[in-house]
Amino acid sequence: MTSRRAGFTGIELLVVLVIAAVLLGIALPAFGRAQAARGARNARDALFWLASRARAAAIERGTLAKLQIDPAADRAWVLIGTTDTVARVDYTGEFQADVRLARTSGMLTLCYTPRGYARPTCGSAASSLPDTATFARGPHAARAVIQPLGQVERL
Repeated sequence: MTSRRAGFTGIELLVVLVIAAVLLGIALPAFGRAQAARGARNARDALFWLASRARAAAIERGTLAKLQIDPAADRAWVLIGTTDTVARVDYTGEFQADVRLARTSGMLTLCYTPRGYARPTCGSAASSLPDTATFARGPHAARAVIQPLGQVERL
């Protein structure tokens, strides 16, 4: 009589590893695409949040608050006065996303008054509003419209 030990053979383990590798090969590209799409949407939502923060800062402090978007540097920030930066977002660092403005060639500046509205005469690009900001990460993009009175709407 031969005694048989319990366990797995080398071929059975190899088959399991091959199946796991095939499943992983299918799942990783899909995960990368989902991550890129989410990064573009998060970058768009960060602009929405910055516009809300600029409006709130202007109302809270009773002074002018500026939302500045620099597509050349892929950054946006909220500025009170000339030196007090309330919030800042670096789109390439935080979201790996590129920022493009449809109608504005340079930096876009929105000035929120203490009443919470953006002045249409603030900044050199105010006449180009409404403008569309596009946040791209890989093949995926998310867009937001910047209205003349400073509202930012997600598309």
